[in-house]
Amino acid sequence: MSIRRLSPSFSSCLDSVEAVFEGDAGAIAADDGEDFVRDGGRVGGIFLGGNHLGDKGVARIVDGLEDPCRQYYKLYLCDNRIGRQGASFISYSLKYNATLMELSLGNNHIGDEGARHMASSLVVNNCLQMLNLENNSIGPAGTTVIANALEHSNKSLHWLVLSENPIGDEGAKAILQCIGNSNSLEHLKRCNHSLLSVVLKKVTQVKDVATLRKIQCYLKTNRLSFPSPISAAQRKILLYVKENPKELMNYFSSFGMKGAEVEIDGRMALLLALLGKQYDLSSTFVLLQNSPHLFTNDPGIKGIKNANR
Repeated sequence: MSIRRLSPSFSSCLDSVEAVFEGDAGAIAADDGEDFVRDGGRVGGIFLGGNHLGDKGVARIVDGLEDPCRQYYKLYLCDNRIGRQGASFISYSLKYNATLMELSLGNNHIGDEGARHMASSLVVNNCLQMLNLENNSIGPAGTTVIANALEHSNKSLHWLVLSENPIGDEGAKAILQCIGNSNSLEHLKRCNHSLLSVVLKKVTQVKDVATLRKIQCYLKTNRLSFPSPISAAQRKILLYVKENPKELMNYFSSFGMKGAEVEIDGRMALLLALLGKQYDLSSTFVLLQNSPHLFTNDPGIKGIKNANR
């Protein structure tokens, strides 16, 4: 199967699209000659960056993606004047596509509405691994809806690019909650443990840089634990309890118990159940140092704690 490359002579956006789906070519490749056609005649990638396709061209591409005789793994549509309508076309296709692993829509203008469309597809898509939405005028609202979809419904996406978008502090906090929801230890156990990288270069309207640092910290935890979500959850709980040891008391209280009245065996059983069998001994030692009253009924220790308050 031959490969057709884009030529500067393609003045019409639809000419570029038809070259993919109606010609003899199996794919459009880059000028460096890289082969994106896989074994069995399956098409690996469509690269149509900088062709001003617009929403009309995207609609044609979506039709081609639904061809059962071809399997596409990569779709790069950067810098194509794609708006919210084009995003809705792609979102609809993603809900039923079971092969596409990389989607790049950088340098378009899908906005918050387009981000909502993409989020609706992430809720049901379990194949896409990389999504590039760089420089798409996505604000706090669009960032938040994507983060919510990734926190609660999606476990396949590993790489997300949101650089050069005005996500604001609200959007940054939504991303942090997606991968490190500290509303409760139970939420922390159930948040997203599959995201390995969220690129946030040159994001604007973000004043709280501490949030960005925490995002990178939790992403590092995901990478260290991959592919085990259980290990990631344990690491995040330990990290959070190190910084907020009193939260462990709140966790015990959720069971209707008062920390000072619970027997040591019961408290340790709860702790081990929370952290899992492969808990970190050094982290447990930190808990003992900061909250010894959680692990003993010795009145002397409790007296010392009370005296220090």
